[in-house]
Order: sequence, then C-alpha cells, then structure tokens
Amino acid sequence: MNGKPKVLVRPEDVKPTLPNFRMRGVFNPAGIRLKDGRIMLYARIAETPKHGETVFLAPRFSGTKKMEITIDKIMRKKMEFDDKWYITNEKIARLPTISHMRKILLDESGMYVEEISDKPDFYGLKDDGDFGVEDPRITFFEKEKRYAMTYVAISMKSGVSTFLALSKDLKNWERKGILFAQQNKDVAIFPEKINGYYVALNRPEGTMIFDKPRIWISYSKDLIFWGKDKPIIMPRPHSWDSLRIGTGTVPLKTKKGWLVFYHGVKEVNGPKPRKVYCAGAFLLDLKRPDKVLARTPVEVPLLRPELPSEKEGFINEVVFPTAAIPDKDGKSILIYSGAADSSTTVRKMSINKIINSLEKVSQADYC
Repeated sequence: MNGKPKVLVRPEDVKPTLPNFRMRGVFNPAGIRLKDGRIMLYARIAETPKHGETVFLAPRFSGTKKMEITIDKIMRKKMEFDDKWYITNEKIARLPTISHMRKILLDESGMYVEEISDKPDFYGLKDDGDFGVEDPRITFFEKEKRYAMTYVAISMKSGVSTFLALSKDLKNWERKGILFAQQNKDVAIFPEKINGYYVALNRPEGTMIFDKPRIWISYSKDLIFWGKDKPIIMPRPHSWDSLRIGTGTVPLKTKKGWLVFYHGVKEVNGPKPRKVYCAGAFLLDLKRPDKVLARTPVEVPLLRPELPSEKEGFINEVVFPTAAIPDKDGKSILIYSGAADSSTTVRKMSINKIINSLEKVSQADYC
C-alpha cells in the first residue's frame, strides 16, 4: 500500500547561513508545481550557532525589512536546561536554533533535486518571527492567480502564532500578519472558495486539560479575519493518532471529496517511553468541508517511520507530511514529509488506493 519512501534532502546538502552556523535540519516543506512543470519546495531550514561550554548562543532575527541576525550571549549558569530550549531567569524560553525557509527546485517527476538555495528565501523579522519561522504551507488560488503561504512564527511578542503572506510570483511576499494567534498551528487553506468563503484547517491547542489537540475548520471572507470555528477531526483512543493530530497538507480536490493528509502522534510505553509520529488521510465533502466522509483506519497508519532517517534524527520516529502534489501521470500523488525533524522525504502513491483504504465514518462522531 505505502509508496517506498526516498530521502530527498539531508542537512549536509544545505549551506549554512553564517560561517559559524551548523545545519540541524531541512524538513517540513511546502510544495507547489510551477508553470514549467517542475516542483518547488519551500523547506524549513533549522540551524544553530556553535555553542561554547560556558556561553549559550541564542540567535534571533532583528531586521525590520531585511534579514539581520543577532546572537545573544547568555551565561549557562543563569539558565535552566531543557531538551529543546533554555529558560532564562525571566522564565522565558530561548532556542538554540533558528529557522527560515529556502527553495528546493525539483525536476518534473518530483523525485530529484536540481537546485537548493544557498541563502534564506523567507526569514523572520523583528516583529514577525524574531525567534524563527517554520512549517509553511502554500496554497495557489487559480482564479485569483496568487499564492497564500501560512507559516508559524516564533516570537518574543506573539509567542507561537500562524502568520500569512501573499505573493503573485513566489518571490516577493506581502506579509499580512497574524492569521491564527498563540498555539494555533498546522494551518492549511483550501485552494478555492467554498460557498463564498475561504476555508482553512487549523489546530488550536488550548489548555489540553479537557481535550487533546485536534483539527478545526474556520471560514473567512478576506483571508484575514476568521470565524465560524468548529472542531471536525479528533484523536482516537487506542490508535496510532491517539495523543494529538494536526493538518499536514493543503486539501486536494478529487471526485470523491477533499483529500487531506495529516499527522498523528501516539505514546509508546516501556523502559524508554517515546512518542511516534505517523500519518493518515481523510476525505471532506466538496460542498460542505466540515463534513468528514472517510478516514484512515484506527489500526494502521497510511505512513509510518520506515527509513533510518525517519527513525533517528533531531526528534526520533517522525513522519510529518506537509505537501501533497499530483503526479504528472494523473493517477498518483507525491507526498513530501519531514523525517525526524532532520531531513525531507518523498513518497509516490496511488490516489485511488489511498481513497479506497479509508473507512467511512459515523457523522455522529464528527459533526
């Protein structure tokens, strides 16, 4: 059933932004097919300064219009260490890494790299992702002839929020500001209006006391102000997606419905408890996108960590789909995923086989 995964890009394939930086990952890309038939990925690039034993280096974007990077030096003895970040005396987290986006140009097959940008193509600004920008999704509006990119910005002022940028050429981006505020991530916008509204899938986290992170749907007249929010996809007990879920790819229109790939997380108990990220898919009604038609079964995910690069990396055992592009043959789809928060992989799979693998759902459980 699963297409054989292939590693496209590894950290060693990418040139560091600064001489004293080292690559940590190239992963979680947005993707779009260009007019010439080739595919362009907009990948998240994570890199870090070379830290010392006594001084922690915390990079941030400090420019207001162009890229500028400032590296704050903080004495380690004044900080609390966590596996992901450092906590200052003010109880504020500072990251050892900084992320931006770079273009990766693929051939028409989408399986081979032709070119990788040697410098950032999209980066944070002082008031827009000063601690980094990451995990983009790009939607092309055919009727409007423009692109919309959602991305997560990490900021001292706005925390972890999802921002929006618009473009006519995938080169010049007009930043529109916050789309969904604090701790709402995994935002993917449908490629056309439905019933007069732009539609977006998103994943607010809230307190996580009464529920687990799940996929919501929201509507907008102008891409800026969103409402009519509603949760539509939930984690399932005793499943590969029991802990948390999130939208992976921009919805793809098929005859059977809107096809969306998503990631799911489960906790594995044992001597060394761990979390495993797998992926599945679901179908939404074409005219009523809040109606779930079918979903990957509870027992077996559609994608799971298979390659060594998916099993071991910055975060082990992660398959995180973020782009799905129809193949030139018209029958298959190319699924691009982050692998262990380190590399980027691709799988070519039959669209019909994916849809046929889904199970119909009970509407009482979803709407």
